Parts: sequence; structure tokens; C-alpha cells
Amino acid sequence: MKKRDTFYITILFILPILFVLCVSTYSMYGSKLDWLSQHISLADYFRQTQQLLPDSFENLQGQTNAFSFSYYGLLRPDVLVSYLFPNIPIHFFIIGYATLLWSSTGGLCYCWLRNKGYKDSICFFSSICCICANCFFQSHQQIMFIEILPFLFLSMILVDKNKRQWISLCVCMALFHNYFYTPGMILILLLYDYDQNHTIKDILIPILIGIGMATILWLPTGYLILNNHKSVVQTNLFNLLIPNFTLKGLVYDSYGCGLTVISWIALFQGIQFEKTRKLSILLILMFVFPMFSYILNGTLYARTKILVLCLPLVLMILSYWLQERKLNKGLLVLAGLFLCTKTTLLGLLISLVFIGYYFMDKKECLMMYALVPMIVFTGFNYNQCLDLKLYNSMYSKDKQKLMQRNDLNQRTADLDQVGYSVNRIYDPKEMKASSYTSTSNSLYNTFIYDIIKSPISQSNRTIITDSENYLYLSMMGIQNVLHKDSNLYGYKEVDSKGKYKLLKNKNVFPIVYVTSDTLSESKFDKLFYPYNLDTIYNRTIVNGKTSNEYASKMKLIKNLDQSILIQNKKKTKKIIPINFDAKNKLICIDFDIKNYTNKKVFISINGMKNTLSKKHSVYPNGNKHFTYILSKKELKQFDVTLSKGKYKISNIRVYTCDMNVFNRVVTKVKPLKTASIYKGKVTTSKDGYLVTSYPYEKGYEIYMDGKKQNVEIVNKAFVGCKIKKGSHTITIQFHAPFKNAGLGISVLSIMIGGFWIWKKSKNL
Repeated sequence: MKKRDTFYITILFILPILFVLCVSTYSMYGSKLDWLSQHISLADYFRQTQQLLPDSFENLQGQTNAFSFSYYGLLRPDVLVSYLFPNIPIHFFIIGYATLLWSSTGGLCYCWLRNKGYKDSICFFSSICCICANCFFQSHQQIMFIEILPFLFLSMILVDKNKRQWISLCVCMALFHNYFYTPGMILILLLYDYDQNHTIKDILIPILIGIGMATILWLPTGYLILNNHKSVVQTNLFNLLIPNFTLKGLVYDSYGCGLTVISWIALFQGIQFEKTRKLSILLILMFVFPMFSYILNGTLYARTKILVLCLPLVLMILSYWLQERKLNKGLLVLAGLFLCTKTTLLGLLISLVFIGYYFMDKKECLMMYALVPMIVFTGFNYNQCLDLKLYNSMYSKDKQKLMQRNDLNQRTADLDQVGYSVNRIYDPKEMKASSYTSTSNSLYNTFIYDIIKSPISQSNRTIITDSENYLYLSMMGIQNVLHKDSNLYGYKEVDSKGKYKLLKNKNVFPIVYVTSDTLSESKFDKLFYPYNLDTIYNRTIVNGKTSNEYASKMKLIKNLDQSILIQNKKKTKKIIPINFDAKNKLICIDFDIKNYTNKKVFISINGMKNTLSKKHSVYPNGNKHFTYILSKKELKQFDVTLSKGKYKISNIRVYTCDMNVFNRVVTKVKPLKTASIYKGKVTTSKDGYLVTSYPYEKGYEIYMDGKKQNVEIVNKAFVGCKIKKGSHTITIQFHAPFKNAGLGISVLSIMIGGFWIWKKSKNL
């Protein structure tokens, strides 16, 4: 390697680090919702557990399969290294590792292109385009989308050097970072090997070995995904065949490659060369027709973000064209016809100036044009980072001290900024019913949002947030509430620190209990909201015939059939006096909502917020019927906050129910110390059901006096089983399905892969 190569690689490595350091002078190199509530919070929680491969996590989602959160760094190197340094804040590891991979991508891109015989100046220019591509916006937001790129570049280097046996390690690491994008990466890698060498047979074995090495992660996770439906926008198959000329997958946009217009021109110029013609045409089709994004996304949706995997191929064609220095004016005009937006027109003009100078033997303008992607990236992303105040509020020392110095007993809810605190665990003894993961338990999600009608406060309903809904708090065994307000029925303030208060209610349901007050699922399913609310609270819903009945105590007191059209230019607040008896009442308010814009709509009543996601949201929450279940100690008025926008509210209804209806008595199982999920003793005078608030999923086992029981779904979403009268010792265990099989395959694949790599390296 020449001195100039070393100099260029050093510059490429330093530039991303300088950008992160500059941003960090006034903010944190992260983002709000996903980064703060998932990537940082979950990595910190993994470190608290100090377990490499747990079966379940008791602190989130009411006790859930650990592989529900595998996407967020369960076996990723930065998270694993952080286990060794528990006193260093987790964000240092996450930000540092993301920056390291970003910096490494530039160097790998340069080495890859240089090994292919391109001039050092051209390699440097293309590598600048690489690290300044707007896709690296994701390195501070949804980090796994970008952290796969270094392994793709490294795999291509190994293909060129005929060291394909090492690709198995790249594929394995790619799966640990982003199992969702790895199939697309493998397809691009196969395409590259075939384009360069007209064969793929030599690469198949190392790819399969790499997949096998990571089976411990993707197999149990894949099982979870198949068993939990995720609501996404429905794709019109006909629309997939309609060309899209916005080119969001390629130029400027942060949810695609995010290159400048010169990359689009290069693809058309690549058509004139026999070596790049087929690949250029294929890439043009991939960026124009949504069908390709749909296929690469595993037919989940047609988002262009997956096309970031095409970044190396685009840069290779760009480098080839610049090296050959051959300009086809017809293809240049054809490429320009696609660039119809204001942004791309400006980019076209700048590119044409560069092309004119470059093809007049002024090669130094390469370095001048390199400033363009730098300016574009900085302009797009400089003010997109996380406010330090928000981060500090989520990592509040006051909250942590409240959690540490109090006996929390059962579960805890954090009602302060619920969208951000959903996965935040301040102390290992803090157990939560909330969670935010793309592979959340679908039965539990349905119970929270469709049965007991907790408000859908976020645009994405996979986020199960804590709420003041009394049914949610009590049925999930939430004894402790962290809040700034103490006006919550049934809860008394027991401690405070700064502006936060810790509230406690010992009368909520136990996490495990026994009851004979049951109701058949077939009868319950015939009930309508809100008459099913106090029913499911006072009767355990089971699959089978029962002799018990229940008559709902809910009363309709307001029924407004007229519609109200809201046209707000900004968020507004209104106060509505209460003209009925609200003392010691559970108040249910519901109404239909119709949105006339493409913006999201939200309405809050006394701090309880409902949101309808925007019309073309990727993960629409479908929340067209807002429900509010209020249980304040004192309630004299409705404080309503209305979002800006144009929308209609109709069919407004108000129901009430005496709070003494929610005083159900059950038989608590006395807990015993155990390494299992739960162990306890109970004595019951009647046959009935053992009921838990552990969300049901495959993998649970219940033993009664040492005998394995038939696990059933109770209350529409939870683990339970029948129990005979008498005294019993109960043990509940959970084993993540396919975890042991995945571990066995991974160990076997590592052994085979090690031998394969040794044998191939020895032969070379």
C-alpha cells in the first residue's frame, strides 16, 4: 500500500468521527423514539441482566421471550463488550461502535475499489460519496440498517481476493447486526459474484455456514415472528409494477442510499460499457420499480430503505465510468429526464458542471465535487440529533433512586413520557408490563388495545405503553406507579424525589392467583365495549363451559349523536366542565374520528392521549375509535388537548361505573424463592383456574405438585391452567422455543466453518 493510500484511508476514517464530535458539542448523537426507547434502553437492560442467552426477560412486557428483543443487539459486539464495563453509560458503546463501523465503511470501500484497479483519486472520491451518503443518517437513529454495510464491503473484497471461505464470518456477523437485511445482503453478494466471475457455486457453502453459525439468533427469533402478526400498510401488488421516478431509494433521501445525482448519471453512463451494462440496467430498474424493494424486504412492504444494500454496486459503476472517462451525451440526456424535482434539478446542474470540467482533463475537480456530498449530508443531518435534556430526563437519577430505595414487590409503571420510557429499566427489581419491540406478543397487544381499551398514544401500535387505565394497572399487577401527579385512584404516594412521585396500590391483582369466578369465552365474545370491561375484571375468561354469569354495571350517561368538525391551525386546549357525579367513578369516553389530512391526529383528555397515525404510515395503528378510561381521585373537568389538522369527531359517548365494582377478591399464590419463572404454594376450597398475567406464548410449562399441566390461554391473552381444590405447589417455567436447537446448529456450524476455513486457507 502506498503512502497516498494510507493518507486517503486515514482521512476517510477520521471524517465520520469529526462529524460525531462536532454534533456532540451541543446534543447527543442519537434520535428520539427508536434510538432512545429501543436501542439504548434495551442494550442497557441486556447489560443489567448479565445473561448472554436468556430464555426470557421478566422486566419487560409482563415476562416475555428474550428473543422478542434480539433485534436490538442481543449478541452484538458493542453490547457484549459493555457487559465488562457496567459503570460506563451505555450510550458511549452504542455511539462509539456505530461511528467505528461508519468510519470503517469508508476505508473498506476505498480498499475494495483500489484492489479492483481504480486510481487512488477515483477511489477516494467514491469513498467520500459513500461515507457522506445520507443513509448514514441511520447510524444515529435505526443503527442496524447501516451496521450491516461494512460486512457487505468486506465480503466483496473477499470475493475479489478469492478468499470466499471467510465470507461465512461476514454473513454470521451481518445476521447478528441485522437479520432482517441479511437475506438482501446475500442476494446482492450473489449478484456481485455472478457479475464479476459468472458463477455463484463457490460462495454458496460459506454463506450457508455463516447462516448456520448465527442460527442461535435467527431461528428462535424467526419462530417468534411467524407466530406474531405485525400490522403494516397493505401493499397493492399492481402498484409495485408502476415505475416511481422520485428516486428516493438512490438520491438524497435518508431512507435509501442517499447519494447525489452523479450516481444516477453514472448508472446510465454504465450502459455504454459491456462490463457494466447488465448491472447498470438492473440497478436502474431496482431504483425505479417498487417490486424490487418489495422482494428484498421479504414481501413485508416496498420501502426503499432496503436499497442501501445496492450502495457498493452503484459506487463501483461510478468508479468505472470515471476511470474510463467516456461520456455518452444521449445517455446523459436520458438520465436528466428522470430528474424532475427541485432538489434533483439543482443536483443535475451541479453534476453537469462537474462532468464538463472533468471531461476537459481537469481531474482535480474530483476533489471539488467531493465537497458536494459532504455539504448535502451535513445540511440534511446536522440538526437531527437528540436533545440532551430529553436524554437526561429518561436517565433521571431521581427516578433511579426512587426505584432503588423502595420495595417494589410486583410490577411498576412509568407514566412520565410513556413513549420514551417504555423499555427503560432503572433497577433489576423493577418489572414492567410495557414494551416496544417489532416482535411484540400479538395476543397481549390485542388484550391491551382492543379488549381493555388502553389508549393508543403512539402512531405505531406495536408500542405497548403504560397508561392510567385502571384495568391495565390492576390486571397486570402494577402496584407501583412513577408519576409527576398523585391524583390516581387507588394509589397513595409513598415516596418522592425531585419532581417525581412513587405511588403504590396493594389492592391490584397478584401476578399469579387462583379463582373459581370464570366466564366462558363464547359468552364474553358476545359483549360489546364498554360492557366487557368490568366483566373481564370480575370474571376470568376461559375456553370452555362455565355456570357463572355476570351482569355489567356500566351505565351510559351521555350520548351525543352530532358530529364536530375540528379545523385547527395549531394545537389547542379546551376545558369542559363535568355536569354529572364523577366521585369514585370509572369514566369511559369514546368517539369515532375521521381524518381529512395526511397528518397524524391526537387528542388528550386529562393527560390520556389517543393518536391516529397519518394516512400513509408504514405501520398504521388503525385507531379510528378513540377510548379514554379515567380513574382520577378527583375529577371536576375534562382538560382536552386537540392537535392541529382537519378531522371530524362523531358518536361521542360517556359511560360511568362505580369504582367499588373493581374490588374483586382472588386467592393469592404465596411465592417461594426459585430459579424458575415462578414458584409458590396455594390452598383453594374449590376447583377453578390458576391465572397469571404472563402473556401467553409457546414455551410455558406449569407444574402442579411436580406434575405437568395443560397450559391454557385465560383472559384472552395470558397463561393459566385448571386447578383442583386442595393445597398445591405451583411451578411455572419458560423455555424459548428452538433456542436449544439453534444453539446446537450454531456450535456444529462453527466447528464445520472452522475446519472449512483452515482447509481452504491451507490450500491457498
